Amino acid sequence: MTAKCVTSRTPWHVMLVLDDSDSMSGQPSQDLNEALKEFIEALNTLSMAQKPYFKVSVISFGSNYHTIAEAVSEQDLDENQVASFQGGSGSTNAAAGLDEAARILRKNPGAATDFEPFVYFFSDGHPDSASEALKAADEIKNLSLTSGTPTIVTLGFGNVDDNFMRSLATDNELYKKMSSSEDFKVLLPNIGSIPVSNTEGKEGIKEQIKEALRRRV
Repeated sequence: MTAKCVTSRTPWHVMLVLDDSDSMSGQPSQDLNEALKEFIEALNTLSMAQKPYFKVSVISFGSNYHTIAEAVSEQDLDENQVASFQGGSGSTNAAAGLDEAARILRKNPGAATDFEPFVYFFSDGHPDSASEALKAADEIKNLSLTSGTPTIVTLGFGNVDDNFMRSLATDNELYKKMSSSEDFKVLLPNIGSIPVSNTEGKEGIKEQIKEALRRRV
């Protein structure tokens, strides 16, 4: 039976698949880095610097993908290494980032007692190939891992393709169109902490995440 909340005995694999393409240069990358720092700080606060509650994977994508962290505990994450986005990495090859996410999930299936993994996908534009990216996302959604089936949450702003982002998410309500990249600094720590000390199980927690996404930042 999968866990109903996140604890040191029922850890959560949270994956961040993040746009680092040319359009993310400047303020968007600065906001993303601040969001990542606040996210890491929030995770460490939740686990109270004792036994790890989380396994964190971070993947950036532009023309290609780059794996920044793979299933690393929140206590072992290098903040300076993770929060180092600059943009300028070319086009928006979302499929490459999602394919790498699927590989990491297959390699790190977790235990039957773990909280089910979540994938947070963040972008400000249109993918190089929507069909290839959606195919990669479908592979993630259909994974049958020991820890359960992954859920994809999508967060976008700017010239993002809303229809693509809705289709990429596990369901339409798990997509949030933000007014700016600055909103990510509030949203990421907030929705990331919902499964901790919560006993509603995956479906109840998904509803809470949807409610958080519906609210104005």
